[in-house]
Amino acid sequence: MQLTQKLIEKFCMNTLSATGMLYREKLYGQMLVLLYSSIDSMGLLDARPTQTSASGESFKNWVKKCLLTYPGLEYNEVDLWAARCAVLHTFTSESDLSKGGRAREVQHYSGPKDSPMAKAFVAATKTIDNGKHVHAHIEDTYLAFLEALKVFPKDLLNNSGKDPAYEARLHKVLQQFALLTSNNALKSRTSFAGTG
Repeated sequence: MQLTQKLIEKFCMNTLSATGMLYREKLYGQMLVLLYSSIDSMGLLDARPTQTSASGESFKNWVKKCLLTYPGLEYNEVDLWAARCAVLHTFTSESDLSKGGRAREVQHYSGPKDSPMAKAFVAATKTIDNGKHVHAHIEDTYLAFLEALKVFPKDLLNNSGKDPAYEARLHKVLQQFALLTSNNALKSRTSFAGTG
């Protein structure tokens, strides 16, 4: 179980580090790519233990459970799934779901929410194309993701402790972190052995 906890911690720390760097550099599109792909992974890890690949259902379930608990988010899990598909496939806000009227296009903005420009953006987003769009404050989306990353590791650890199938899948999905953890442990032992 100790290795499982280290894998989860490493995954979360690397995800925080990478998204944080992109956020600080205001590379919001690239940050969203990483954020959405991380949600894909976490949705899979939270799904029933027999599920072997991420799906729209596992993504939406994780978003509903972990992300949409953050106050003030206007989009729903279907809107965010459509945004994920749009960004990952075309780097735009338009997806097959939004074209078909089954989801709203998520339009991100940044900066102070009470600024005149932000208020105008939010108002325009609500009225353009008869409700086809929904506004999303990039900072709130990122903060919601960070909050979810604080809580979700406990769920993963609990699931892994209850059912070995969860733990086996977690080790498979996060195997690259197992290699990093093993290499770091080996380096530590080698460094320690070489100092005596």
